[in-house]
Amino acid sequence: MKRLKLLTKYFLKNALAETFGKSKINPWLIALGMVLCIGLLSMPFAFIVGALYGPLASIGQEGYLLSILLFLGATITFIFGINTIMNTFYFSNDVEQILPLPFKGSQIIFGKFLSVLIDMYMYAVFLLLPLIAYGIASKATLVYYIYIVLALVVTPILPMILASLICMFLMRFTSLAKHKDAFRMFCGTLMLAGIVAFNIFTQSGAVGSDESMANLMASGNNSLMDTVTNVLITSKFASRGLLYSGELKGLLFIMAALIISIAAFGIYYIVGGNLYYKGIVGSSETYSKKENIFKEKNVDKFVRTSSPVKALVMRDIKIVFRTPQFFINCIVMLVYMPAIMGMGLFARGSNIGELLSKSTEYYGFALVAAFGFATLAIATGGAASTAISREGKDFMVSRYIPVSSKEQLLSKIISSLLVNELGAVIVIGMMVALELPLSLIILGTVIAILSILVISLIELYLDYKSPRLDWETERAMFKKNYLPLILLLIVMIIAGLLCGLTFLVKNYLIIFGVMIIIIVAVMLIIYPKLEKVADKTYNEG
Repeated sequence: MKRLKLLTKYFLKNALAETFGKSKINPWLIALGMVLCIGLLSMPFAFIVGALYGPLASIGQEGYLLSILLFLGATITFIFGINTIMNTFYFSNDVEQILPLPFKGSQIIFGKFLSVLIDMYMYAVFLLLPLIAYGIASKATLVYYIYIVLALVVTPILPMILASLICMFLMRFTSLAKHKDAFRMFCGTLMLAGIVAFNIFTQSGAVGSDESMANLMASGNNSLMDTVTNVLITSKFASRGLLYSGELKGLLFIMAALIISIAAFGIYYIVGGNLYYKGIVGSSETYSKKENIFKEKNVDKFVRTSSPVKALVMRDIKIVFRTPQFFINCIVMLVYMPAIMGMGLFARGSNIGELLSKSTEYYGFALVAAFGFATLAIATGGAASTAISREGKDFMVSRYIPVSSKEQLLSKIISSLLVNELGAVIVIGMMVALELPLSLIILGTVIAILSILVISLIELYLDYKSPRLDWETERAMFKKNYLPLILLLIVMIIAGLLCGLTFLVKNYLIIFGVMIIIIVAVMLIIYPKLEKVADKTYNEG
């Protein structure tokens, strides 16, 4: 028992250290800030829940909201959990340090599992405001709010156990450990694909035909709750516990969810403990392809001259694509948010193109949407916000190579834009798919490209201003980076102001002109500052 407590304390301490780092800011303030940011992001969903409660309650289907919310939380936990578990259980730096020590496999996975849950509970906080909104709309008692806490505690456990067991079986019976970089990239891409698939599933009416849906809704008695999958059964019981919080059966449902979670963890503790050691052996080994360039007489293929800027750009691009954590955060996350929001437009078809082809009244909103989608993409991903930080302690090399600061800055701008403008490509593809008028597609393309350019310059400036070079793992670097959250909030505020302006000014060309003026003005202000701070970073650091 003492060993279990010691090991759990060690893993929890490491998890908290990765989350808060060595920041001079009080960790409680950082945690509060993160919770507030997540709360702000979930606020629109809270308003949606509040608005939908009345109509659904009138036909006896208000419980459907609870089922969808908890199912959403459990699904996101499962999808994100696979990648997190692989990194924490098998590819973290402490694995080789812990294995020789006299700890059982079950003790190791117990501590690591709890440390992973810390991350997952951050995602669970996203459900808090919508669940509170439901309670306010339903005039729930204090018991309901107590059950919310229990439901949020229970929801991530079973998905994480399933994700963990899947990873353990894969590592035990396959050779994925030797291809861990490729597998990390696969997990990151799978995470995106899973979220998009879930979005399509929920938007496309997976419960059946419109007629069957109408019959279910008309039957009342919260029959729609049965249409939500039963795979993650603890979420189903927790949602019913919240629904019947004023009755005894509500307590029974919550207790059932807790008992199932504890029982599942007990099974996981035994089975996982036996699988873990067998799967972890060889995880430090890697697969590599060897080639004798002298024997094949193709030295010229590997040794060639090029301009310094081109060489640095190619180096940055290769690092992004070859490093799993960089690939996930810079490439996968770049398309993550647009995919989440965009798929809702296509799941059941959309008449947006037809609406805009009839009148120019809504063109201004379409331009604001192009700005929002493009900037949202690189606010949650992209290469510019970590262009310097990605070099870590190797940044000292950049200070001594015979390349000027202007050329190095130019290479960072080009490499960042080559990645970030993928966001513009996504926006253009969405506009074409929606069959928007050609003139609107052209204007939207200009806005998307220039918006990404100016945001990339801002991110580069901030990264040059205070680069995060003192990191041990790539994952730790991204966990200490709060810039995307700040930019996300700023983008949402700017988009809201532009929407307000569009309400007042009906002429879309004026809106386009205002957006161009703002973008150009910001670029003229930020670029000289960027040149100055880059020169200081390379020559005076």
